[in-house]
Amino acid sequence: MKRASGRISMTDGPLAGVLLRTAGPIAAASMAQSVHQIVNAWFVGRLGADAIAAVAASGPMFGVLLSLGSGLSTAGAVLVAQNTGAGQQRAADRAAAQTLLMVLVVGSCFALIGQLAAPAVLRLIGVDPAVAGLTMDYLTITHIGLVPMFAFLALQAMMQSAGEVRFAMRAMFGAVLINIALDPPLIFGIGSWDGFGVAGAALATVIAQLIAMLAVLLHMMSGRSALHLRPADFRPDRRHLRLATGIGLPASLEQGGRTFGSLLLMALAALFGTVSLAAYGVGTRPFFFWFSPMIGLSIATAAVVGQNIGAGKIARAEEAARLSAWIAFVGFTLIGLLHLPLLRPLMAALAPSEAAVIDQAVTFGWAVFPFMGLMALTQALNGAFRGAGSPAQAMGISLIMQYALQLPFAWGVALFTSLGVLGVWWSYAFANAVTAIIAVMWLRNGTWRRNLVVSAPD
Repeated sequence: MKRASGRISMTDGPLAGVLLRTAGPIAAASMAQSVHQIVNAWFVGRLGADAIAAVAASGPMFGVLLSLGSGLSTAGAVLVAQNTGAGQQRAADRAAAQTLLMVLVVGSCFALIGQLAAPAVLRLIGVDPAVAGLTMDYLTITHIGLVPMFAFLALQAMMQSAGEVRFAMRAMFGAVLINIALDPPLIFGIGSWDGFGVAGAALATVIAQLIAMLAVLLHMMSGRSALHLRPADFRPDRRHLRLATGIGLPASLEQGGRTFGSLLLMALAALFGTVSLAAYGVGTRPFFFWFSPMIGLSIATAAVVGQNIGAGKIARAEEAARLSAWIAFVGFTLIGLLHLPLLRPLMAALAPSEAAVIDQAVTFGWAVFPFMGLMALTQALNGAFRGAGSPAQAMGISLIMQYALQLPFAWGVALFTSLGVLGVWWSYAFANAVTAIIAVMWLRNGTWRRNLVVSAPD
């Protein structure tokens, strides 16, 4: 059958156009997911404080599982990108099938572990018993849906790395629209039926992710996709298992470490009272909104660099990394600066009638937004390192940023100087500036290029 004709060719043509055409749909899909999370939170918020607390309590546990599981998606994307660039289509297809097989196994294990550990974790973090019951209802359904969620994210990542970014974007849009449509009836009910409440929000997400996963899976098995999944390719391959684990484990540790580091920063802000904690939540919301297009550019960079490494076009891969870093730095610095005159009305919209929260959130914004370009630069280069088969180096840079720079700076300044919570705010600027320098130096001097292409028989 004819392969997808709409995929982007990443090994020829002007690099700026290739990067932007690849990053655009990926960023749009990520931002659609962010919008959905806001809408979902609005629906749950109408159920009252206990429902809001239940979903909030489930976030850290589920976030850690999702972060740890994301490594396999990264591994599959890197292997697919390099084999696609090398023209080894059968090897790319086999890598996709093997990755999906690993995702199904690992996702099932994570779901079981998460469900068994949840009650103890909720007690450990001190969740009120009344809220804990709602949280368990939410988590039980979420854990059931963990496998299709992992599978959908992995399939989407591999399609993107093969250049079929628009279909992956449409699949995510479809999942978001289905989720939003299912939220009201499943949460609030229809007619005399009262719905499932908080559990309905989880059920809507699981159903939407399952439908999206099946749609993408059928597309990839049809022979019309950039990747073709065949039943024979699902036989376990020890070589792929070792290779994917070597790539995926550092990526999982990086994502898990980032999630845990964010929790530590939030805990530090909480030491300075409810106002500071609320200001942290309000201030980070618009900041993290722009994290989605940053990740979009990072994923696009990984795909472009990976395909060119696989094709043996090392100079073009290096140029793609440099160009992506410049696009990230200039573009997101401008975005950050444009936010400065809008900070007060923006924070006021997010925290109406809370003058003290607004004041602290605006201070947070002035400490963070002017330096967004530095964070985006590091994300772009980490994407290049992953695409080049060196996720351990991306992991090292991320962990240095969070645990050797940001957290010591934040805790030291906040607790041992008169600046107080300002230490948390300014830790972002300090850590991102130093990390950007490290990433650029590694790009110039490090050995970050690895060709991972493995031929497969036709």
